[in-house]
Amino acid sequence: MKVLVVSYASLNEPHRAPYDRLANEPGWQVDLVAPESIPIAAANTSKACDPPSAGARYRLHPLPLRFPSSGRFILFRGLGALTRRLDPDVIFIEQDPGSLVVLEAWAIAPRAKRIAFTVENIKHHRFLDAANAVRALKGRDAVRDALVGTLCALGGAATTGLACISREGLHLFRDEEHWQKPIGIVPLGTDTTRFRPLEVAGKRSALGLHDAFVVGYFGRLVPEKGVHLLVEALAMLPATTKLLLDMFINFEPGSYAASIMNRARELGVDERIVTIDVPHADVPQYMNCCDVVVLPSLTTNRWKEQFGRVLPEAMSCGVPVIGSRSGNIPDMIEDTGLLVPEHSPDAIAEAIRRLESDPGLRSRLGAKGRERVIRHFSVEAQVEQMKALFRGP
Repeated sequence: MKVLVVSYASLNEPHRAPYDRLANEPGWQVDLVAPESIPIAAANTSKACDPPSAGARYRLHPLPLRFPSSGRFILFRGLGALTRRLDPDVIFIEQDPGSLVVLEAWAIAPRAKRIAFTVENIKHHRFLDAANAVRALKGRDAVRDALVGTLCALGGAATTGLACISREGLHLFRDEEHWQKPIGIVPLGTDTTRFRPLEVAGKRSALGLHDAFVVGYFGRLVPEKGVHLLVEALAMLPATTKLLLDMFINFEPGSYAASIMNRARELGVDERIVTIDVPHADVPQYMNCCDVVVLPSLTTNRWKEQFGRVLPEAMSCGVPVIGSRSGNIPDMIEDTGLLVPEHSPDAIAEAIRRLESDPGLRSRLGAKGRERVIRHFSVEAQVEQMKALFRGP
């Protein structure tokens, strides 16, 4: 079966692991479209597409982007000509159905299966929101919601199947939106050979963490991820507890990253925060430096945690995790980590104390977490789910 994957995230080589694994399956041919480069506005630069790893079985096609920072409106220049040349049986588009590239695939290859990939887990009423915005004289919001609503309606017609990132998403589309076409869960698979327990004593020492209890945060630095609560919790914990913080965006004045560090200075814990900025391929080493990884996400009117990729990555490293009850996190963790209420630095601090005081619990949760990832959230699990959806009616 010939599969064409259109993936913005596959600019980065580690994100291609599921497609390389699929390409190694007998009878499967995988061509992968990724951005030629993407702009990084905060650093006033751009990131070029990674080359394929040695021995990769997929065929990579880096294409320039139109509207590269516009989310649903991103298009790949040259996608039409490439698709007509490859004549795929399936086009798997790592975009929500309400995206321009989904409509483009419909126009280019009307006879191919066109499967969109959605992270959505909140029911929206786009046209009602647009009408409410008009009444509130919020013209920009009205135009946005009307456009997105139109795209979602057209995208629903343009797709022949839908992959949901979580059980929450499956329930939303199948049971609330009454999706009638083939649908399935396709998780973001974790490479358990890359994310695995590692000996990192030297790395911990180099970071100044050799005698500390290390709490880690990895991921986007935005308010809804709740990292400020983690800083508040740090102030409630002993001086031997330190925070390893993945600061992969610049400390611009007024940014959320800057506000986090300002609050840390106010609380007197800034010297207990070690910041890092590492490529994704090196993240397993730094995760293994942690005694626990925390994801304190916060639900908003328009967003709740859609997957929480950092959790299965840490779990695959054998590191116990703490997560809030936002969105997909409870379903991801189940009984392999600790859950805390949203908006509660006290609960975060108490969960960290519990793990710090009980090495046996940390060990048990770490082992259970890795086993859960291997069974449900590994690259292999993702490939099996994709194959079932691609082969379906």
